[in-house]
Amino acid sequence: KEYLFTYPEKKLSAVQIKNLSFLAKKRLKGEPIAYILGKKEFFGLEFDVNKNVLIPRPETELLVELALKKILDPQFSILNSCVIDVGTGSGNIIISLIKNTPQKTRKKISFGASDISKKALLIAKKNARKHRIAKYIKFTHSDLLEFLLKKKTNFEKMLIVANLPYISSKLYQKNSRNLKYEPKTALISQKNGLGYYLKLLDQIKQLCVSTKYGLQITVYFEINPGQKKSLQRYLKQKFPRAKINFFKDLSGKSRTISIEIEKNRKLTKAPIK
Repeated sequence: KEYLFTYPEKKLSAVQIKNLSFLAKKRLKGEPIAYILGKKEFFGLEFDVNKNVLIPRPETELLVELALKKILDPQFSILNSCVIDVGTGSGNIIISLIKNTPQKTRKKISFGASDISKKALLIAKKNARKHRIAKYIKFTHSDLLEFLLKKKTNFEKMLIVANLPYISSKLYQKNSRNLKYEPKTALISQKNGLGYYLKLLDQIKQLCVSTKYGLQITVYFEINPGQKKSLQRYLKQKFPRAKINFFKDLSGKSRTISIEIEKNRKLTKAPIK
């Protein structure tokens, strides 16, 4: 589009006109521009996307900003620490975090990302190579944090970030026309949209219970604003001593939750390396 406006006198070939017509028809049918172009900008970076991954949204940048602040805190990287992106999709969150972390700090932290979709992991790995930070990330095919429950490690600080499916089936039906091109598995969750997060929190609880000594866990989730009260009730039961905060997006709605889980006296199971 920019090229056409810059060079209005430029005549298109028959092949170019045919291609433009084909793309225009796809757009008129409602297919997102990101899928048509095969790319989407997020946090100032360009990511390759296809129909196997969710299209990165601007509101998710709030989660990245909050997590980045935590990573850049000298008290985080000074200890044996790791950052894990659960349900990484296109890899936009973990890659944005690494790209905005100074190289000196990167070397002190273990970065990992998991996804249950092998096709999504292929896109995430491609984006990591594109941004030349693949060597910093350990990608794992896993059901949420299942891979962390199988091996032991000695991390002292763990930062978990996730933008998991949080749309209920009912809400999806209301917005199906706008969302039909994106993978349902990346959008819909049971239990009023909280199914995956409740499962992930159960796994985090297992990490806490299986510790030997001080593991400090910080969690950042992107949520549906309407899930705030339900999450508060659940977290008070599951992690009664955790510090919980909600952060509002630009529209003034609670979009990101942070959970600070205090150190245990025992150790976790985790395999980033």
